[in-house]
Amino acid sequence: MIEISLTTSEHGTHAGALRIADSRLWETFGSIGLLSAYRGLVPWPYTNWGRAARRSLLRADVTLPGWLVHLFRAGGGTLPSFLLPVPSSARQPDLADEIASLREVDPARVREELERWFPQGVPAEVRPLYADPAARIADLCAFLPRYVRAALAPYEAPLRTVTDDDILLRARVLATQGPDRLLGTLNGAISRRGDVLRLHAGPPGRIAAKTDVSRIVLVPLVFGRGASLLGFAPNGVTAVSYQAEGAAVLACEIRPGRRAGGWTDEGADEPARGDRLEILLGRSRAGVVRGLVAPTTTSDLAVTLGLAPSTVSEHLTSLVAAGVVRRRRAGVRVLYELDASGVALLRHLDNRRRVNAPSYETT
Repeated sequence: MIEISLTTSEHGTHAGALRIADSRLWETFGSIGLLSAYRGLVPWPYTNWGRAARRSLLRADVTLPGWLVHLFRAGGGTLPSFLLPVPSSARQPDLADEIASLREVDPARVREELERWFPQGVPAEVRPLYADPAARIADLCAFLPRYVRAALAPYEAPLRTVTDDDILLRARVLATQGPDRLLGTLNGAISRRGDVLRLHAGPPGRIAAKTDVSRIVLVPLVFGRGASLLGFAPNGVTAVSYQAEGAAVLACEIRPGRRAGGWTDEGADEPARGDRLEILLGRSRAGVVRGLVAPTTTSDLAVTLGLAPSTVSEHLTSLVAAGVVRRRRAGVRVLYELDASGVALLRHLDNRRRVNAPSYETT
């Protein structure tokens, strides 16, 4: 567990103490953490993505660095902070820029953090990194774009949509209800008790000393199940990842096609064998229900599922009429999300869920 002491005013956390930032690099590490944690099938809702990613990585002859996999496993899903530059405030961060920042890490810092991570001695699996940090970080910076092209590029549009929507929702809470309320809404491996923010990461027995900081950067990860990340900037700013809403978009199979946008819904209404939700609703409508775990728009859902917007609109109209989905307006956007009946439908019929899958909730 890592504990961060928040600097607070007499009225609570400072209004300027929090910001929310996207990071393609952190999201990439989150996905690598998920593949590192599960040698076989990864849990719902990442199962389809995991299968496709492993196949694509094999075809592209892209292998995860052994020392990186060992760091994830030894850290219980987190990484040393030298791998995690604090994200900038850019709305659409560029992965190349973030990799360039990673390339500049000081080798002395790498060795120092590894020694603190492994007080009994750096294990053999991580020794190559400790022995020559500059060379191994250079290898990592060359590996990351190849990994992204193979494992994440087909999912770039839905990943961006989920992250952008989550940031907008959290920013609205921050602006209207304040930072203390925002911290109370975070999902995943973060909790708060008083003025201490707790990152539940790391193997049993590893407790980092409290770090006094005055500014926190919150980083949403669709792959938040794969990693609980913490990064420090030289100026004392601390970045913490949390689970973004809407990871269920990765439960949908994305397949290449000739349709505009790069994907096709050919055969979308043929249910998968044994999938009770698809047998009941049809494949495309079941995909719509699964895609509404987090509020979303018709157009975003169409991009995520690879369906025509008119098809999604038709499904949504029927689901709203059936009382499974509710519709609400947020500014100029119309958002759809599961109603209580829709949540119950998923809970009882969605056999893609695993034992350790998150529960469905509505607000």
